[in-house]
Amino acid sequence: MTLICRLTTLILLAAFTATVATAEKTASVDFNNAGVQAYNQGEYDTAIGYFERAQKGDADQEVVRRNLCNAHQSLANELAKKGDYHGAVHHADSAATLDQKNMSPLVQAGSYYLRLDEVNLAIERLEKAITVKPGELTAHEMLGYAYYRDNDLSSARAQWDYVLEMDPKRPELRERYDKAFREQSVENDFDRYKSRHFQVSYPPEIPNELRAQVIGILDRAYVEIGRDFGGVYPPPPVHVILYDAKQFAEATNTAAYVGALYDGKIRSPLADANGNWLPVDEIRRRLTHEYVHVVVKHITGGEPPWWVNEGLAETLSRTLDADRTKALQKLYREGTPATLASLESTRIGKLDKDAIGQAYIQSHATVDLLWSRYGKGKMVLLLEAVGRGENIEDALRDVYRKTRAGIEVDVARNYG
Repeated sequence: MTLICRLTTLILLAAFTATVATAEKTASVDFNNAGVQAYNQGEYDTAIGYFERAQKGDADQEVVRRNLCNAHQSLANELAKKGDYHGAVHHADSAATLDQKNMSPLVQAGSYYLRLDEVNLAIERLEKAITVKPGELTAHEMLGYAYYRDNDLSSARAQWDYVLEMDPKRPELRERYDKAFREQSVENDFDRYKSRHFQVSYPPEIPNELRAQVIGILDRAYVEIGRDFGGVYPPPPVHVILYDAKQFAEATNTAAYVGALYDGKIRSPLADANGNWLPVDEIRRRLTHEYVHVVVKHITGGEPPWWVNEGLAETLSRTLDADRTKALQKLYREGTPATLASLESTRIGKLDKDAIGQAYIQSHATVDLLWSRYGKGKMVLLLEAVGRGENIEDALRDVYRKTRAGIEVDVARNYG
């Protein structure tokens, strides 16, 4: 989420220099001034402690409160950079409580709650932000994104309409707006079903029996994948949109060979191009694959390297069967496997069907080896390290004591 980067919070800390009349006031002023010094040195946690002590004295409380608010915001920003969104949102909320006329910490908190998939809490903060400062474009844009994440496409477009009217030169927003328009035009007449963990939108022609099977598949994935990751359960609801093949193509604008996707919502067709309902086992594979992405995003706060993300989704949704094993053996026998470094960019999705299929199989084999040889706990540690901002090479060294090249050798030995 990069919208928060557009916020420009002017943080000016005020130090007291005037002569004071009492020892109590002198101590309070000294605490504030010590807080300012700690803040200027980037020691935000220490600064917060000093400002909180200054609040107990006779110093100008408006100045101290503003300083304390700014320190909480700056610490929140530092924690977010490290991937600690739980800590970040705590300090952003604290800042918002301290200065209820300040829109900035509310937008900060909204951004962090979105990273934590706490969409309802994000909406609450962002709606309050635009009442504090109506017309603030970043707040309106982010609120639109929160509505979009909540699958309220009409409300999302209303917010984005306003932003684009005020500032048409927002290419990323225009792209997001057009995407929402496509989806709304396809999904406008869809029915909705809400379980404890999922909210499912689907065309009315889907048979009730098939819909019930889908709900069962999703609820089982919630339990089993959560357990596989050692007890990781993203907050509800996870939005799932079901389509026929034509609707899926129109809404997602993806290549014909894409079976399903996760873009903040799980999207999957239930029928093939000829209008035939897919076998339940294939539906289960696709939905489980995409739900793994939901859990991975919840752990990392974003997207890990492509081969980790897709390799995990493949490993936990299907086995390396005989056909895939033969394809791997051929790949390594002919000496044409990709390097893991080349399988780390999301741009790999631009490859043609054969190349992308090969990348999926190789990623599957790599993660399957790590998962089966070293256990699920190590993989969770790897995802957490990536979520903290470690690059993948350092994270692999820390968790597995291996480099990418070393892992490539291990996989080649298995299938070469």
